[in-house]
Amino acid sequence: MRKTNKDILSPDDILALITDYEAKEVHEYNKLWDYYKGEDDILNRKVNDVDNPDNKIAVPYGRKIIKTYTGYAFRPNYITYKPTSDNIEYYNKIQENFHMNKEHIKTSRAGRNSGIFGVAYELVYIEKEVKDLTIKAEPKFFSIDPREMILLYDFSSEPQKKIAIRFYKIQSDKYIVEVYYADKIIIYYRTFVDNNWKLTLDAEYPNFFKEIPVAAYYFEDDSLGIIKPVLSLIDAYDVLISDSMNEFDRFSNAYLIMKRFGITDPTKKKTPGVVADALRFLKRSRIFENLPSDAEIKFLTKEIPTGFVDYMTKCIRDQIHIQSHVPDFSGEKFAAASGIAIQRMMFDFENMVASVEADFDIGLYERISLITKIYNIISNIEGKPHEISIQHKRNIPANLKEYADTAVSLKAAGFSKYLIADTMPDGCGLIPFLSKLNSFKNFTWVY
Repeated sequence: MRKTNKDILSPDDILALITDYEAKEVHEYNKLWDYYKGEDDILNRKVNDVDNPDNKIAVPYGRKIIKTYTGYAFRPNYITYKPTSDNIEYYNKIQENFHMNKEHIKTSRAGRNSGIFGVAYELVYIEKEVKDLTIKAEPKFFSIDPREMILLYDFSSEPQKKIAIRFYKIQSDKYIVEVYYADKIIIYYRTFVDNNWKLTLDAEYPNFFKEIPVAAYYFEDDSLGIIKPVLSLIDAYDVLISDSMNEFDRFSNAYLIMKRFGITDPTKKKTPGVVADALRFLKRSRIFENLPSDAEIKFLTKEIPTGFVDYMTKCIRDQIHIQSHVPDFSGEKFAAASGIAIQRMMFDFENMVASVEADFDIGLYERISLITKIYNIISNIEGKPHEISIQHKRNIPANLKEYADTAVSLKAAGFSKYLIADTMPDGCGLIPFLSKLNSFKNFTWVY
């Protein structure tokens, strides 16, 4: 978290902040993004010997754990909103705005970015729409790449957003720089002139939000994200896989030992190209002809320790999941596990996700607050963010047969319909399934 005691930034201040941010945070964020894309550091490994195989296999493990995390906690439409008061008009207006902004996609993207970078940003702005000769203002929001946003806080005990700087490239040597203050927005051009960056004023606008219009989503207070703590383990996995392939390549290119004969006439060995031609013929025909009776042919190879490779592969893979707190749902442990067993195995993952969601909700309420502020100004709709409750669901594997058996047992024991329905997992399609069972005919499900 960057902080400042300045109320206004000079052009030199802005240039210095951007330069320092690009050297530190952006450099680190680029590395994390590369691991998410599967372009790990193994690809930059130097070749030690050009005559030996040098495989550089980047296993996209960063992408795997991020996709698992995002799919579990931030799958589109798995974060929903409910009213906590009778102000239904306000709730409907927020829902209408979310639908217009494709909220379910942008919320999922914010969850993904916070998992990769440790932080995610959204910029809220006002878009003017001309319809039926009238001008209508609507609050909109969109995801900002953390590599293009500097958010500055004050030095209070509970730091508050003070200034935001958004900078993005439009040409190789030209950027647009937007500086957000509580009362105004200043636009600059950042250009590279005479081997130096220069800032040129373009425009200035009032800030109708009267606060920094940025919703920030932090991955807990340390903002480490998921990939960064396991970078060295992912590197080790890449090295293990790459060097294992090198061993296989060495085996396929093993030296050929020929005793008591040669592949060419000894009198022609010094003839240019004769040995190469003979080798090409052998590779194409794979036949040795007219060999002496005592001739011997074999490859010079070494044994590949497959048991050790298997052990290390499993060990490193397990450690990636253990230290990232993201389970491997494709692993053997989850293949035939019962519902209760799955819940136990996901205890660590669920603790991490629940903690992250508490911080993530702060960003969601910042988004709702900024939207609400504009509606309070441009319409007669009054409302407060706390009148909306944020609901989280999980995309968790469910053993439907176990739940069905439990429901039938509870019904036979005389438990209420409401209690039975309350024990069923959300969104798994079990309730329509149970309604077809004989013991549940004429059963009214209560949600």
